[in-house]
Amino acid sequence: MTVLFKNNAHSTLASSIADDATSITLASGHGNARFPVTASPNYFYATLIDSSNNLEVVKCTARSSDVLTVVRAQEGTSARAYSTGDRIELRITAVSYTHLRAHETREDR
Repeated sequence: MTVLFKNNAHSTLASSIADDATSITLASGHGNARFPVTASPNYFYATLIDSSNNLEVVKCTARSSDVLTVVRAQEGTSARAYSTGDRIELRITAVSYTHLRAHETREDR
């Protein structure tokens, strides 16, 4: 399994999501253009940001066009509802960096 990255991947939510949603629809065309191609067992971490700057880290386990399949409330963040137009960004997180370093260490052996 590999943690994936892509420079400056960002979008807004095409529709609101509840705190238990596991699918996130991005603004039209942003999935293919901006986010990594994701298939099991690979994944990436993204951060949801609402208009009050509340944050939630999610683990994206699949992407189909503009729809992300996610595991909510990662890295000590809490799942919450988000509104249409709230931001989502692929950011380096503490866990993604740890996973990347662990992979590099295995590759160096």
